[in-house]
Amino acid sequence: MEMVKLINKNGDIIERMKIQYEPNIKIWEQRGWKLYDEKAQPMKVEAPKDQTIIEEKPKVKKTTTKKA
Repeated sequence: MEMVKLINKNGDIIERMKIQYEPNIKIWEQRGWKLYDEKAQPMKVEAPKDQTIIEEKPKVKKTTTKKA
């Protein structure tokens, strides 16, 4: 039994038997699934986030006295 991997636009990957996939290729494509090619997928690289430092002002603590 040969297995094929399918991927959709969200990046979800499922694995199905080849005999289930081949007769229904058109249906799989209508539903948004296509063959997953592990070699063709580029690695997703996130851009570095802004590294600016924001200084916060120290918070002033209010002191309360207990009344007797």
